[in-house]
Amino acid sequence: MPDMLAPGVRWFDDWFAIREVAPGVTAIGEPRFHQLNWNYLVAGTERALMFDTGPGVRDITEVVRALTPLPVTAFCSHMHFDHVGNLHRFDDVAVADLPLLRAHERNGILFEPGERFLGHLEGMTWKPMRVQQWWPIGHKIDLGGRVLEILHTPGHAPDHVALWDPLANLLLAADYIYLGALYGQVRGADLAAYLRVVEELLALVGDDTLIFGAHGKPDDDGRHDAPRLYKQDLKDLLTTLENLKKSGDRPERIEVNERMYLLTAPHAFASWQQPSESI
Repeated sequence: MPDMLAPGVRWFDDWFAIREVAPGVTAIGEPRFHQLNWNYLVAGTERALMFDTGPGVRDITEVVRALTPLPVTAFCSHMHFDHVGNLHRFDDVAVADLPLLRAHERNGILFEPGERFLGHLEGMTWKPMRVQQWWPIGHKIDLGGRVLEILHTPGHAPDHVALWDPLANLLLAADYIYLGALYGQVRGADLAAYLRVVEELLALVGDDTLIFGAHGKPDDDGRHDAPRLYKQDLKDLLTTLENLKKSGDRPERIEVNERMYLLTAPHAFASWQQPSESI
């Protein structure tokens, strides 16, 4: 096995890598997948939650079964293909109760959510699945001794949600913020929403809050680890978005800091800049 994992990360098999990032929270990474997905298994005393399920190239449920004997509910941050690829393999599936997702449910089955899936980009096919639970924004997920709150965090995608664990001081930010290229150029991306949400998150988190994203990048030695973010990263994103809005410019790429950059497209500016404002 090539030495491509950072200290503290170990292989589960030849595809999945795992690391405990906080008590009861295990990051399950896919460093051999080009998008470098990281998914999070959160365990309480009575139940566990699988937050995001990867692209489905490999069956993540085998890892989950080996890590916990608890009943597991799968819940995804949003409907992009690289997060829902294994969702259909779980017996208990929860989905954020948003009108734009409810519109694709018939008789308890969730069908492909329109252009939000984006599977055509990599030849991925949607697997219709039965949804056992629809959880509204603000819902408290009680796992027994641990309660996670669902936050609506659009910007990257209109259906995007994050999870906040106030007792553990932990934010699972998924695709709202992570290491590398932040996708503000995909269909549904909205820079005004990005700005509004980062303001909300900065009012919520502290300097010592554990923040983890859904995509990583190798370190200077080429080794992979669960993507840890900091409040300063959120502050840098806020400054970047504020400056971008004031400038009226529409760059396709803008640096946030040495850890990440933001990709954009014309539609992402629509809610805060009129065509006449661009330079």
